[in-house]
Amino acid sequence: MSGLSHRRAAFVAGVVACLVFANASCNGWAVDDIPVVRDNPAAHSIGAALDAAFSPYWPAKLDGFSGGLYRPAAVVSYAVDWTVSGGRPWWFHVVNVLLHGLVTALVVVVAGAWLLPVGALGAGLLFAIHPVHVEAVANVVGRAEILAALGLLTAVLTARRYRRAAHRGTARLWFLATMAAVAFALLSKESAVVAVVFLALDHLLDEEPSHRPMAELYIAVVGLTVGWLFLWHAVAGAFVTTTVAFNFHGLSAGGRIATMLPVQLDVVRLLTWPLQLSHDYSPQVVPQRTAFGVLALLGLMTSGAVLVLGAACVRRAPAIAFGILAAVAIYAPTSNLVFGGGIALAERNLYLAVLAPALVAGWLTVWSLRLRYRRVMILAAAALAMVYVGRTVTRTPLWRDTQTVVIEGAIQHPESYATRIWVGGLSALAGHSASALAEYLIAVELFDRDPLIAMVSVPLALAMGRHRVAIDEARRAYDLDPDHPAFVGLLIDTYRATGDSDSAGAVARTMIAAAPRSRIHAQIYLNFLEAYGAPAWRVSLAQLRLDWLNLRLQAASRSIDSLPNVMASQVLDQEWCLELETLWPGIRALRPSVADSLAELVESARLPCDLPGDPVDG
Repeated sequence: MSGLSHRRAAFVAGVVACLVFANASCNGWAVDDIPVVRDNPAAHSIGAALDAAFSPYWPAKLDGFSGGLYRPAAVVSYAVDWTVSGGRPWWFHVVNVLLHGLVTALVVVVAGAWLLPVGALGAGLLFAIHPVHVEAVANVVGRAEILAALGLLTAVLTARRYRRAAHRGTARLWFLATMAAVAFALLSKESAVVAVVFLALDHLLDEEPSHRPMAELYIAVVGLTVGWLFLWHAVAGAFVTTTVAFNFHGLSAGGRIATMLPVQLDVVRLLTWPLQLSHDYSPQVVPQRTAFGVLALLGLMTSGAVLVLGAACVRRAPAIAFGILAAVAIYAPTSNLVFGGGIALAERNLYLAVLAPALVAGWLTVWSLRLRYRRVMILAAAALAMVYVGRTVTRTPLWRDTQTVVIEGAIQHPESYATRIWVGGLSALAGHSASALAEYLIAVELFDRDPLIAMVSVPLALAMGRHRVAIDEARRAYDLDPDHPAFVGLLIDTYRATGDSDSAGAVARTMIAAAPRSRIHAQIYLNFLEAYGAPAWRVSLAQLRLDWLNLRLQAASRSIDSLPNVMASQVLDQEWCLELETLWPGIRALRPSVADSLAELVESARLPCDLPGDPVDG
């Protein structure tokens, strides 16, 4: 292989990646592809995607829920594909495969800094065929992972050019290219927040001296990342806390870590021997653990050993060091060890973490050339490659459609509560309401810490006339998260639908007293009063509250001015106290004189209302 260059090795590895995943072009829309791409108007034209550039990744919120994700670059790529293909799914899959081939080629080029062409080719080939990539490549929405990897690896290569540039003007161009690559990665997926770590690792392991001070680049990348964090939080950050994985509901930070440390054994297995794959790592596939056990200890020891190996190879085998430490960096934000994330584990999140086994394979390829029995090593590597290719090719059709994914999940993990929910959804679509409700209730039996199940089970139970089931489920969801408007509204609507208006009213009053300054709660309360046929004065006060919270100050002021006359025409009782106490900050801030008049009316009626006398800022 004396004629092999790094460029040719990159080309070969990229082509192999495309060939191995070619059967993905037969897949259609599966699972998240449907809401994010197929049914998302923002993904159907470039103009619509640009208009939605400051919108969350998930196109619609489920009663206040969203994924807390912000990936405009991925959405624009979907829009480009839709424009080119007219919405044909095969085209999206072909683009995913081509992008995977491009990332594979970049892996070879990055590895070329430390490995001979034959070693870089070995690294690229393992990256190309690795079975854990199937979820990212064969499912359309996995593109976010691929695009983020494309941006990060490009940033590594452009930063190298910046360090080695002899002329100031050339260095400036590579500086800007690096910043553009980092920005692209950040706007593709949140995991690219570790970009500065990738650049620092490559700099640390680079054997060539740097001609440029790197502090300026690092500061710029950190500044860009911080700016992106603020943007992400402004667009989708309000929903981040609602998307903590249900595996951790009810657990302390220690319980979360005790649950996730055993999962690190699965991570190592998936990166080294990925024959058993799963699209589902929800409860009870990943069971909750409240105590630090033997598996947690093994997971901690394994993770520690991997880190020690990466650090020990910094000088002796920089390729291995970069692969391991970069893999740790890219996986860390989704590991749930530092903070809770939206999922316990997903194979698509390990896409770029395959750098670890890939670069180890590349180093071993070079090392084996020095061995006397290198033919044995070559045969062993070929056998392993055939196993990997076979698993990848047979796994790719799983993502043909949602039904295939769900059926495979039910067969593989009957203990999974998430799979039961999916099976219930398919049953409901087929018109089998009783079977669907049964699946939802089985899911609750398997794992009762997920309030979201009630959002689908309660309406179905009501439609079937199973009122007791509907109330129990709505109450369970409310008890799990009594402050979330989705579950408050669900319980109120369930009581109303079953004819229990008194209980609905009690929940509504508790809600508004607990969160008097929540616009969503105020809207739910107003909707309830209007549907319930509440007295006009109460509806008027609820509308006043909503106007105040939405800063419709003129309308709120007019309503406040009319309050003394309204109160004078009504029989005042304790029902007024709830309304006035929750409205008092706005009344006092907008109309202090009216507030004094109202306080006198309350005192003359001897109502036990708590109305502070000092003005309160709105």
